[in-house]
Amino acid sequence: MSGTAVFFAHTARAPALRRSFSPLQWTAIGTLAIPLWALWPSLAIRTAAVPPLETLTLMFLCGFLSFTLLHALAGDGAAPAARGLRGWLPALMYAAALAGGDLCFLLATHRLPAAQANLLAYLWPVMIALMGAAVGLFRLRARQGAGLALGFAGAAILLWDGHIALSVSGILLAVLSGALWAAYCVFRLLCKAPTGYLLARGCAIATLLCALLHALFEPTVRPEGGALIASVISGTIALGLGNFLWDQGFRRGDSQLLAVMAYATPLCSALLLALLGAAMLTWNLLTGALVIVLAGFLSRCAPAASAPP
Repeated sequence: MSGTAVFFAHTARAPALRRSFSPLQWTAIGTLAIPLWALWPSLAIRTAAVPPLETLTLMFLCGFLSFTLLHALAGDGAAPAARGLRGWLPALMYAAALAGGDLCFLLATHRLPAAQANLLAYLWPVMIALMGAAVGLFRLRARQGAGLALGFAGAAILLWDGHIALSVSGILLAVLSGALWAAYCVFRLLCKAPTGYLLARGCAIATLLCALLHALFEPTVRPEGGALIASVISGTIALGLGNFLWDQGFRRGDSQLLAVMAYATPLCSALLLALLGAAMLTWNLLTGALVIVLAGFLSRCAPAASAPP
């Protein structure tokens, strides 16, 4: 998901130059990702006239270039070499979750208002708790159970709106978008091998995958100026810079605090859509958003937040 936290990057030791920053400063750097992620739904609706796989190809290409440049500017040094399929598996899984999740989200925005689609996708923290418990990664306590119940209650509140026509396919696509990302996060908790430049490599694979699928299944449409700019900003800012800042802050700052703060992203997205005139600030939208944010906070299991591989 472009506007979704990358919680599970590798934890290589920071270069000496970075030790001059305190954990509090790294935490502040990580929080800068939240308003950048919040841009994604507003940008996504600007690309509605362009086939979704074509949009994602351009977006992931810009994301790859952005990640590569940011790693170089940060002085990260050479990435560790991947050894066989095991070395590339995390990047492959990341690419599949990123491409599949964002494709489902774009398709969902063609059937649902972007604010509703984004909030449904942000049930992914609740899904992590459920999937993690299913594979024995952690136990569901009363707090996580309350989070699960609140998450589904928030979705019901969100979708109960007389001003929109419910789309079953749109709802399923939005939920699937979050489920794909949740599945990847659970995979990263189970597979803790070093990943190298996970973000850049994953974006490169996602670019090739979307380009191939676009060539096979979609007509090519020349993007108008607004759609082209929105795709470039999505890749370089919302996906590239946002995930890079989060990765740096999460690994070197207060990861638990950042994990909680990330759940404000869908609410920020809904407010921005309303300011841009792309959504109405109805009571059910605000109430559903707040309930889902609370559900994410309650559903956060300690192993997922405090021990990134």
